[in-house]
Amino acid sequence: MTLNQFIEANLGQESELLAAAVKDVSPAELAWRPGPDANHIGWILWHMFRVEDFWIQFFAQRQTELWERDGWHQKFGLPTRDTGFGHTPQQVRDFPVLELGELLHYRESVRSGTLTYLRGLSPPDFDIIPRERRPDMPVGGMFRQILGELYQHQGHMAYLRGLYSTQR
Repeated sequence: MTLNQFIEANLGQESELLAAAVKDVSPAELAWRPGPDANHIGWILWHMFRVEDFWIQFFAQRQTELWERDGWHQKFGLPTRDTGFGHTPQQVRDFPVLELGELLHYRESVRSGTLTYLRGLSPPDFDIIPRERRPDMPVGGMFRQILGELYQHQGHMAYLRGLYSTQR
């Protein structure tokens, strides 16, 4: 198994987890927070997709993110350069509940771009440092970051869904 295949298999597994995480989720559940400092599932989903878009399009390829290029920011009425990093509890609370189907369409676009990029990499490409400002982050490290974040947020969503089910 090549590194490309390994990463793609992990992204495929994450996609399966995502499908289970959002199955039958209601708008109320998407917006529910167990406390004033907690993120809600809708925000987590948006953040996950935005971060993957940022890493692959902007960081690695030096291209405009799909969020901006394809007008997703306009469809959702959200800022162009925001990924959720550094959001305060107030910003999370005020974050709109996005329509899940449209949000998942954005994610499909992002993932398609990720896989296209990944499939074009050769083994030496994983050692390339795309941004001089981040000498600690070669392409391989970027994929480690993406996978770690995706799986971490999958756990967050599963936990929130479990908590939500006990509140009903």
